[in-house]
Amino acid sequence: MDFTFICPTEIAEFGRRHRDFADRDAVVLGASTDTHYVHLAWRQQHPDLKNLPYPMLADTKRELSSALGILHKQDGVALRATFLVDPDGIIRWAQVNDLSVGRNVDEVLRVLDALQTDELCPCNWKKGDATLSGAAEAA
Repeated sequence: MDFTFICPTEIAEFGRRHRDFADRDAVVLGASTDTHYVHLAWRQQHPDLKNLPYPMLADTKRELSSALGILHKQDGVALRATFLVDPDGIIRWAQVNDLSVGRNVDEVLRVLDALQTDELCPCNWKKGDATLSGAAEAA
């Protein structure tokens, strides 16, 4: 939700790290159930959001958040969710947090790096670490 406490910390950090995503050929989009008017007012009012380098989508009908299964049942707003979607439109990674817990942009980038290796990446793998060799493990 716009004009809340945790949300601008996340949105501003994704904005500050925009180049890191662009360097990985990834596109960042923000979305909430607020209207585009609320997004605009919030961006104009909040100093960390004035020059946000990515678009914010208005899911006012709650169609996207409902389809993704991230609509908070009681509050009717989207949970704090991040999705990594491949060029074919397939969700390759999803993280959903309660409204009280902010996301970690470093973790999103770490997972994006791992997915882009197209190799087996062990627990706590970071870009530059060795990947695993061998056949893909059964899920």
